[in-house]
Amino acid sequence: MVLKPKTRKNRLPSVLKRFFRNDDGVVAIEFAAVAFPFFLLIVGTLETAIVFMAGMALDHGMQRTARFVQTGQAVIANMSQSDFKTMVCDNAVMLPNCLTTVKVDVRNFGDFTAATFPPMTKPNGDPLNDVDYQYNIGAPEETVVVRVSFEWPILSSVINSGLGNMNNGNRLLISSWAFKNEP
Repeated sequence: MVLKPKTRKNRLPSVLKRFFRNDDGVVAIEFAAVAFPFFLLIVGTLETAIVFMAGMALDHGMQRTARFVQTGQAVIANMSQSDFKTMVCDNAVMLPNCLTTVKVDVRNFGDFTAATFPPMTKPNGDPLNDVDYQYNIGAPEETVVVRVSFEWPILSSVINSGLGNMNNGNRLLISSWAFKNEP
């Protein structure tokens, strides 16, 4: 029996066979393929949950403060729009830069049928300026509509297009409550 010397031509198929049979590192390659979508899903879920929590905090702060208007305590305390904002922010604990970002719109109407809800944004999607908001807490037994908005910054730019509802990519959170002032 004569042994043939291994030449480059004969070695190449055996090297390829060993390469394809070797399964070392398969887990690392599978993880690399799955990791990015998985972490993207986790970040998206967390950011969505945080936005919903911020909306609930805004609702809570607005309802606790609007109750002062409904019961007439705001009239007795001579509560200004600035005081209203401060009270909303004190009751809505997780809103960053609340006093500078929150917008308050309080309007009174004769009855519920006359109550209107003008948009909280301009037609191009930008937020309204402070001068576009009113602060009129009304008299006893008048219908009052309280609306509070807060511009929440969306942190992850990957999911920004789905969660943001403003031109700058942020999310405008709005909390509204219509009620009749107590006598």
